[in-house]
Amino acid sequence: MEIATKPVTAWVLTRRRTDNLLIMTEQSLRNKVFALNLDNREFSIFKGGAVRIVLGELLRVDMSPEALLEDLDISEGQRLLIIPGSGVAG
Repeated sequence: MEIATKPVTAWVLTRRRTDNLLIMTEQSLRNKVFALNLDNREFSIFKGGAVRIVLGELLRVDMSPEALLEDLDISEGQRLLIIPGSGVAG
């Protein structure tokens, strides 16, 4: 008997310094490598050996979007982009 399992996903909150944009995105953890550049704190997602997306400074990772939003303090001039369902680096 085969059991179907839903791929594990995580919500990632990052900040791009160039335009003060907060990005919250859901990412599937299957077949991806996540990397953090320690010099500039940029968070990148690799799939198949190539960079799929660079999201900006990593702020937090959690299994639920509610947990990320709970402690989020958005100041004047900041914007929040929420991308559900692994749409960015599919």
